[in-house]
Amino acid sequence: MKRIFLAAATIFLSASMAFAQEQQPASHPKVLPMFGQVAKTDAQQKADEKFLTSCDKSFESRTEASNFFMDRGWEYLNEGQVDTAVYRFNLAWLLNPDNYNTYWAFGLVENSRGNSKEAIGMLERALEYQPNNSLLLSDMGSAYLQQYLSDKKKKNLKQATTFLDRSLKADQNNAFAMSSLSQVYFHNKKYAEAWDYLHRGRDLNIMSLDYNFLSDLMTRMPDPKGIFRIETEAAEAAN
Repeated sequence: MKRIFLAAATIFLSASMAFAQEQQPASHPKVLPMFGQVAKTDAQQKADEKFLTSCDKSFESRTEASNFFMDRGWEYLNEGQVDTAVYRFNLAWLLNPDNYNTYWAFGLVENSRGNSKEAIGMLERALEYQPNNSLLLSDMGSAYLQQYLSDKKKKNLKQATTFLDRSLKADQNNAFAMSSLSQVYFHNKKYAEAWDYLHRGRDLNIMSLDYNFLSDLMTRMPDPKGIFRIETEAAEAAN
C-alpha cells in the first residue's frame, strides 16, 4: 500500500509540475472541462497513454485512480485554484469517463464562471448516473436560476423550480435547495414565501445563506421574523 501511495504521489507531482511549467492560459484545453472537448494531437494522445499506463501500475484500478485525482481537484477548488482543479478533474475523467463526479465538478466550475448553459449540460450528464441525488438536483436548480438571471426567460425559472422541488423530495433537509427556492420565489415576487424558505434553509445550514440575495430581499419586504434588518432601521431601533 505504501508503494502504491508513493507511486501515486509521484504521478501527481509530475502532473502538477508539468501544469505549472506550462502556465496554461485560461482558454487552454487543460483548464477547460473534458479538455475543451476538442480533438487531441498525436503527441497529446501519446501523453495520455503514458499517463494512463503509469496509473495502471500505481493503482489497483482506474476507478481508484480517478477518485484519487477527484479528491485532489476538490482540494484545489476549495483553495480557489480553479484552473488547477479543473486539470485534476480532467485527469479523473480521462481515467474513468463514467465517474459522475467529474461531470458534477465540471458543472459547478462552469456555473461559477458564468457559463450556466454549459453547466446545465454537464450536470445533466451527472444526473444520468445519479437521478435522485438531492445535492446534484439542487445544483442543477441553481444553474437554471443563474440562466434565468442571464436571459430573464421564465421557462428557466420554471425549470429551476422543478429541479429544486425534486431535490427536496429526495431530501427534505437540503438547505441549499431551500436557499435557491427562496430566490425563485423572490423573482416570482412572492416575498413572504421567499422569506420562509430563506429562514428554513438558514436554520438547517447557515452556509446556505446568500448575503447578497438577503440584502435584495430586505429591500422588497422586511423580515417577518425580525431577525434581519436594514442597517438604518437597526440604528434607529438602537437609539
